[in-house]
Amino acid sequence: MFRDGPLTRKAPETIRYGTSRCALGALLVASSERGIVSIMVRSTQARLIRDIAGRFPKAKLVRDEKASQATVAKVVRYIAAPFRPFALALDIRGTELQRRVWSEVRKIPFGETSTYSAIAEAIGAPKAIRAVAQACSRSWFAFAVPCHRVLHKGGPAPQKQVRKRRDGRQYAWVDYEAKLRVAGFRRPVAPARPIRPP
Repeated sequence: MFRDGPLTRKAPETIRYGTSRCALGALLVASSERGIVSIMVRSTQARLIRDIAGRFPKAKLVRDEKASQATVAKVVRYIAAPFRPFALALDIRGTELQRRVWSEVRKIPFGETSTYSAIAEAIGAPKAIRAVAQACSRSWFAFAVPCHRVLHKGGPAPQKQVRKRRDGRQYAWVDYEAKLRVAGFRRPVAPARPIRPP
């Protein structure tokens, strides 16, 4: 039987990304033709590059600081003052349940937190607490989909009681937002600076 061969193969998707620094460390923002597909905050640039490659192993990744500059700058400003819903277009990919979880998580206001069980109840799947936790851990949209605001039942208890549980990134980011709230949202916005290639 005749086959079109390579013509039937879908070309690799092109994902463009830019880097900068934000108040919490190294930042990478990646976009498809539909919108932002990933916002990552890590301790180093090397981790960002490794993680974006792991996120999109079949895509053509293009580092394009110039084209991404405006979007990255907006994300930096948002992380500096995340007290309104994220307004940029997102290209959210995931299972139906993950998308329901992330949609519900986006409703959590700045300065507030929720729990995995509360999110499970809200999406009509009260027994899916573990699935909700997994969905939150697999979100690739730092602050835009504020999964760090979803905590274990009981929330951020005193440090001496949950020392190990408070070591996670979500607790650090909740603490960061708490400091912003105390400061009255007047935290200075750092200018976006590209991270230079090594």
